[in-house]
Amino acid sequence: MTWQGATVGGMECGDRSGVPVLAFHGAPGSHVEAVAFADAAAAEVGVRMIAIDRPGMGRSEFAPRKQIVDFADTVAAVADRFQMERFAVLGASAGGPYALASAYQLPDRVSKAMVVSSVAPFDDQSARKGAGGVKPAGGLLILRRFPWLARPAAARMAQVVRKPRGLNAMIARMSPADRARIGGDDRLRDQLAENIYTAFTTGSRGVAADFQLLFARPWGFDPADIVVPVEIWHGDADGNVPVEDGRRLASTIPDSKFEEVPGAGHLLFVDHAHAILRSIRDSTPLTE
Repeated sequence: MTWQGATVGGMECGDRSGVPVLAFHGAPGSHVEAVAFADAAAAEVGVRMIAIDRPGMGRSEFAPRKQIVDFADTVAAVADRFQMERFAVLGASAGGPYALASAYQLPDRVSKAMVVSSVAPFDDQSARKGAGGVKPAGGLLILRRFPWLARPAAARMAQVVRKPRGLNAMIARMSPADRARIGGDDRLRDQLAENIYTAFTTGSRGVAADFQLLFARPWGFDPADIVVPVEIWHGDADGNVPVEDGRRLASTIPDSKFEEVPGAGHLLFVDHAHAILRSIRDSTPLTE
């Protein structure tokens, strides 16, 4: 579909007559995440999932945005396109803030927000702890001071991931729990690679803009002002986004539910998709 002059792409998967859910990928990422890790689970559980590529990633054309909250307009347009008056939102990793922004901006339409391994609002203290998986931890502080550095960083990442050893380097920076999960699972490894490659289909500009919005600018809303139900899942062995981010979100968002999974890393959703989607289904009504 086209929204405000730019093409918005993605993929529909799961149960086409199931509970409607709009899904937001990580960074770098694309709709491949939802298709690879949730298609079968969504079909079995009874969830109709629309995975949306953010501007400049996957199938979506680049379009400038000032803050994360601005993306809620696109979310509403996509929901209209699929005739979804009420729907849940699901955000994994860097997609979490976009799910929360949709819940904040569209309280009359979003029935529930589910965030998994999500980044919390950026601050200097979280940067020093390495929040967001940017290493060394000081990289976040530098990005906040010099947002333009996101462009060359994303361009370099696009070059690296296309090399045979590029994915190995990214995996090596993950937690022991995630490295162990990937080890010996060639299918999972291929899915992760496809997701990252797809993120850079049209270049690195979209990924760079995402990094800026997530870590160098205010999100445009306060999670404390969210009034719809929010459920937060986070692994305590996550090396990309520390579990402290999940705890901070849970302590900030009123009446939120927090599920801390012992021993789980950043790939928590891969092995818990059924339980997460079932929780969404059970608290989200079907709409005509």
